[in-house]
Amino acid sequence: MSTADPTLDLLAYHAFPHLASALRVRKDAILREWEKSVACTLPAADALTLRNLRDSVPLILEEVIEAFSSSHPVTTQALVEGSRLHGESRFQENYNIRELVVEYQLLRRVMIEQISEELNGELDETSNVALNMAVDATLQSGTVIFVENLQRQLKSATEIQSKYLSFLSHDLRNHLSQITLYIQILAVKLAKIPELADNVADLESVRSIILKTTAGMDRLLQSEQLRKGYFHLAMEAVDLNSLLSEAVRQITPEAQLKGIELRIDVPEGAKVISEETLLVPILQNLLGNAVKYSSGGRIEVTARHNASREDSAWILSVSDQGPGIAPENLTHLFDAFQRADTYGKPGIGLGLSIASEATRLLGGKLEVESVVGIGSTFRLLLPCQILEDEVSDQGT
Repeated sequence: MSTADPTLDLLAYHAFPHLASALRVRKDAILREWEKSVACTLPAADALTLRNLRDSVPLILEEVIEAFSSSHPVTTQALVEGSRLHGESRFQENYNIRELVVEYQLLRRVMIEQISEELNGELDETSNVALNMAVDATLQSGTVIFVENLQRQLKSATEIQSKYLSFLSHDLRNHLSQITLYIQILAVKLAKIPELADNVADLESVRSIILKTTAGMDRLLQSEQLRKGYFHLAMEAVDLNSLLSEAVRQITPEAQLKGIELRIDVPEGAKVISEETLLVPILQNLLGNAVKYSSGGRIEVTARHNASREDSAWILSVSDQGPGIAPENLTHLFDAFQRADTYGKPGIGLGLSIASEATRLLGGKLEVESVVGIGSTFRLLLPCQILEDEVSDQGT
């Protein structure tokens, strides 16, 4: 028969009275030395934190003493309660998980030093293992309760975010759409009155600002929907010539204003089995960024059948001659709300996050290669897919 936690079996069925006695004698010294170590190692350990140490650490040490004194599993299992209290208090004090682990590492060091000194260095291998097991048990218990509190906090924050996004997607967006319509109607009426014609441009500016705001809200909602996986994949044969040509056509007016040349290179008859409604936002965001951050030069959009790699069937690439991305900014490039050097360009940092989430749902991969001052290339690697009717045909 073993305990619920197999790592505690040694403590559960073997008593270590010499460890219990040494720990009882050195308990106050352990507390003093630990307080000093924590205050020195962790700047967050202010006076209040140290006062709480005096509340939870004696309980932890008493439970460890009981575990060393007894050979009953129930007694051993009880040693985690003091650590749970410690983990709970650390969460309330806004510790992070690393700081909590550091405290237990300091506890391990101080306990071993003090007990070894009390026993004149005669700490045999089995006793050393038992001592480390006791510290590991407290570490595990304190960390678990800390993480459980963190999960509840994150769940609450997620629920609040969902309610906020729901408000954006319904009430606020609908109201802004109505305002935009009224502004458009008012502009038409004012244009017919000569002395008020100059005000039409002002109304158009207001309308443009509202449209940009709603577009940003749409990106927020799209990002959240993709992140949560609220999407049913409907795989079909997608004409890459048509898909890429349409994506380029949509971005052409903006590119022309900046004097950017757009080139597209797609093999005739190129098709991929994928979800077109997910491919569209990926390409829109990659092309949109390429145009946004380029001040001229050329942007090339290509599709290549991938015969050299087993993890993808097609590679769609968007290459620009923009400012490039510094190596240190590539790590978090696809994270939501993360923006590196934006070169004065507005945005909220969702475009590449949306592209990344959509790629994940497609089972593909998004790669980037960039050189500062030369430009960037984003590659969308699409996986090999087979339509269900093709699978049926192969089965027959």
